[in-house]
Amino acid sequence: MPLLIKDECSLCGEIYPYYSLNRCNRCKRFYCGNCIIFTENKEAFCLNCARRMVSPKSLRGKYSYLSIFLARKARYRDQVTLTFRQIEEIIGDRLPFSSYNYKHWWSNTQNRSPSEAWLTVGWTVVRVDLDRKEVTFHRERKVEVKTSAKRRRQVSKSLKSRLRPSRLRRRREPSKSRTARVQARLKNLERVRSMPKEYRGKLKPRGVYEKRLYKPQEK
Repeated sequence: MPLLIKDECSLCGEIYPYYSLNRCNRCKRFYCGNCIIFTENKEAFCLNCARRMVSPKSLRGKYSYLSIFLARKARYRDQVTLTFRQIEEIIGDRLPFSSYNYKHWWSNTQNRSPSEAWLTVGWTVVRVDLDRKEVTFHRERKVEVKTSAKRRRQVSKSLKSRLRPSRLRRRREPSKSRTARVQARLKNLERVRSMPKEYRGKLKPRGVYEKRLYKPQEK
């Protein structure tokens, strides 16, 4: 009985006979019929390569999707172990040749696009296994410093003052003319209320000279 050789799809991970898998013309990996498409020229491309060919280039970096993945994991886990293939699926591209053969590529060195992907979100590489092609990330919990509510208010006010300078408004007292108008109006209302009802609304409006009589500090 002939020996049936089986292999794993590089995208979905399902096991299929070797003859039923197809090689992608771009990444040169084997995929099942559900994870690969064929063009009019009968060229085979996996779904990841087809997406990168059709969709426009993103403004994000190559390893920014790894940063997003680790930032989401930080909500409920402090340590994550990923295989190299899982990382390639996250970033949507292949890792360089040096990452498979040199541990120095996974070092926690700043100002490097790969290492900045996990350092900027608070993760560090603690273990690299090139034989099993695995890498372990660890996140250190930040110690929260408790501050008083008064101190927090002072910091927030200082930040607001830097962002938007506050304008000091002077408290102005009412002018003498406005005060005189209000007093004259009150005296007129008192005079109208003291009059009998049959005379209300039948008097002529006062003249300028009569109005001046109700203004204080004016001759």
